[in-house]
Amino acid sequence: MNLLFFDRIPVSALALLWLAYNLLGWYLAAHEIAWLVGAFVAAIAIAIVRKSNSWLESFLVFGSKTLVVVLVLSASIALLAIWSILFTIFLIPLTTTLLADLEMRFSGFSKTDSFWILTLVAVSGLAVGEMIDILIFPSQY
Repeated sequence: MNLLFFDRIPVSALALLWLAYNLLGWYLAAHEIAWLVGAFVAAIAIAIVRKSNSWLESFLVFGSKTLVVVLVLSASIALLAIWSILFTIFLIPLTTTLLADLEMRFSGFSKTDSFWILTLVAVSGLAVGEMIDILIFPSQY
């Protein structure tokens, strides 16, 4: 590989992504939630970043206005009930994944390269977060 390849890596965005998945891994380990949840959140966050808004447009075309209003109201009530855990487990990794993907794309990486780098950073962050809970700050649950 060329040295220029490493010069264009957006280190700050990837560091934030790694820290977000570190927090997620530590949170999942502290609350003894299965690793499958962490893998699911990482996969969903990366998948949402990769897709466009076409699924939302097709949903609005598919459903009636009443159905959309009922679903949005239900989602709003559920969001209020689970806001703190949703923010920690889902929104922080999602937004940092979006930021890192944008930075990778602006740096000239292909979709495939960006996907693999983001996936490796997310998995390593989850693993280090788990190790922090096991070795450094064990949970008392």
